[in-house]
Amino acid sequence: MGEIRYSRMKKETFIFLAILCFFACSDSKYESAENVAELTISFNDPSWDGADVPKRGQCTNCGGEGLSPPLLVKNIPENADVLIVEFKDKTMNVFHGAIRFPISEKMEFVIPSVQEQTMDLPPGAELESVHNAPIGGPGAYMAPCGCGYRNKYVATIRALKSENSGQKLLLGKGKIKLGRF
Repeated sequence: MGEIRYSRMKKETFIFLAILCFFACSDSKYESAENVAELTISFNDPSWDGADVPKRGQCTNCGGEGLSPPLLVKNIPENADVLIVEFKDKTMNVFHGAIRFPISEKMEFVIPSVQEQTMDLPPGAELESVHNAPIGGPGAYMAPCGCGYRNKYVATIRALKSENSGQKLLLGKGKIKLGRF
């Protein structure tokens, strides 16, 4: 009898975890198009290589310049009208901000560099979500701030189409490793 309960509990736990992962791992914030394109993302500054975060990209708290990398995004679906770039410290699971860029049907777009800890964004850029890093001042973006602990940093970019209902349709997605710091 005890083995049956244990087996049932294992099965129920597995089902619960599978459902939880489905919702946690999906882009549930957006409705997905039938075929979500893979965006091609590369650095538009030779000091960024994806291995180590350069001095210019490190937070000012650690002696850097606090600038995000300029990113070249290609393979943007033709109906996309906005790109959203989200920055994250994967090691500490800390959100480093999200910025929206209206693009009006461009097949490629350069996301400009953004200064950390400020709401002053480049022309055309709009705040999507402020960072929640536990250090630094408020702002749309917080630069990598591991101060030598070798944390992993990534950027995820989504190409969206705004619907009349206010819903955003996910048309493309890509990720780039920013490097370790």
